[in-house]
This record gives sequence, structure tokens and C-alpha cells, in this order.
Amino acid sequence: AVLGLLHSIWKPMPGRFKDYIAMPKSNMYQSLHTTVVTPKGEPLEIQIRTWEMHKTAEYGIAAHWKYKEKVDLKKDKKIEERLSWLRQILEWQKDLKDPKEFMENLKIGLFQDEVFTFTPKGDVKILPLDSTPIDFAYLIHTDVGHRCVGAKVNKKIVPLNYKLKSGDIVEILTSKSSRGPSRDWLKIAKTSGAKNRIKIWFKKEMREENIQKGKELFEKEMEKYKIETSSELAKKLKEVSIELGFTELESIFENIGYGKLTPYQVLSKIIPQDKISPIIP
Repeated sequence: AVLGLLHSIWKPMPGRFKDYIAMPKSNMYQSLHTTVVTPKGEPLEIQIRTWEMHKTAEYGIAAHWKYKEKVDLKKDKKIEERLSWLRQILEWQKDLKDPKEFMENLKIGLFQDEVFTFTPKGDVKILPLDSTPIDFAYLIHTDVGHRCVGAKVNKKIVPLNYKLKSGDIVEILTSKSSRGPSRDWLKIAKTSGAKNRIKIWFKKEMREENIQKGKELFEKEMEKYKIETSSELAKKLKEVSIELGFTELESIFENIGYGKLTPYQVLSKIIPQDKISPIIP
């Protein structure tokens, strides 16, 4: 649990993990060693060890810490689950002689439904499995997502539908002249956060266009039922706008424009039913 937490905060340096708990030194020294890269780009060695070996065998390397804090491990299911993971990791280390094979199992086993990615500065970004550079970009900042024109993973250009993996260092390429996201991104993005921001962008960006389109559709609907524009109609339209929860009249036309409302739905709230044909478009 502690090891996984450390590696989720700082990028681990490959080949610098040593397990002296599973294989003690000749002087009986026992500890876990891992070297990580700090936000400043400097290597930092971290040593994790217990006070008593029987606590390590029973609970894992975080046992003394939990004991000192007087936390009941049996009542804290989340901590117990993480300690179980750690006990499993130590078993893997005993069984796997190849350090590379061990590290691959460690990376896969700890967080199977998440990927731990990094910015070029070493900041950790946790994303769901199968996330793409688009998800990464919007996780950094909405503007970074909107201005994204490409991505590099581990210093190599990748397509925006590339599926990120744990350990990937992701650099988002942006441009101030970018025209914004593509509708295709909605099919590529994995996270709801990225998808929602893309949808909001299109809704805001195309607001004027939708308002104009909505007005035209509403006018055609009025012509269809031979209804003329009047001050009374405008007054009722404002009342319907408030009834539907809109703060301004144009929001009705906007919603008609992008298809959330039909012209008939609005008109039927304004004109008596006996004056409107029962045929719904």
C-alpha cells in the first residue's frame, strides 16, 4: 500500500527497486528501497521498513505505522485490502526471480482498473483504464483540452486515440489558433469529465447558430398552424420560458436549435389545443 502510494505520487526510476525484506542482507538488514523522481527532476531514495519482523509477516510493512496511530486494521477494510495487496507483492517477489517480470506483475496487479500517468514535470495523473491523451489533456485543464492539437507519449508522437498505460509520460501539444475540439473526440474520450467539457464547448460555441436555427424552426411551426406573431404570443412565450427553467427567452430557441426541444412542444404550451392540429411532427 505504501509502495503503491509512493509510486502514484512520484515516478519510480526503473531498476531501482530492492526488496531486502524478502531477501535480507547478511547482517539481517531488512527494508524496501525504491528511488523516485521528484518534481524538480532529482532522484530520491525512499526506504520503507518495520520495527518488528513478526508485524511484517502478519500485516505488511505498514504495520508499525498503523499500530502507532492506534487504528484498528480489522475495522478499516480499505487499509486491510491494501495491506493484503502488499503481502501478495512480497509473495510475488519470492516466487519471481526475474526483477523485470516482478515489476511488470507489480504494475499490473496493484491497480488493474486505473493507469498512473505522468506529466513531463513528473506530476501523477490517475485515469481510468483505456483513457486517451484527450482525457489526460482535460484532466490537466479545460483550456488545455480545447487547445489540444496532438500528443507525445514517452517523447514520441501518438494519435489521440492512443490508450495510455501506467508509467507513460504524456505531453499535450496545444495551439492558440486551435479551433477547438472535434465531435469525434466524444467517441475517443473515456472519462465523463472530458466528454462533458467537449459537449459544453459545442453548446456554447454554437449558441448563436442554434438560437437562429431555433427561431427559424419555431416560425415554420407557427406558419404550419397559421399562427401569427403578436404581443400576447410573445408574453406567453416568456412565461413558458420561465416554466421550463430558463433565465432568458433565447434559451428556448437555443434548445430547439440543437434538438432538446421541438417547436411543437413549445407551441403546445402557448396555443390552446383546439387551435393546433393533433398531428405531432
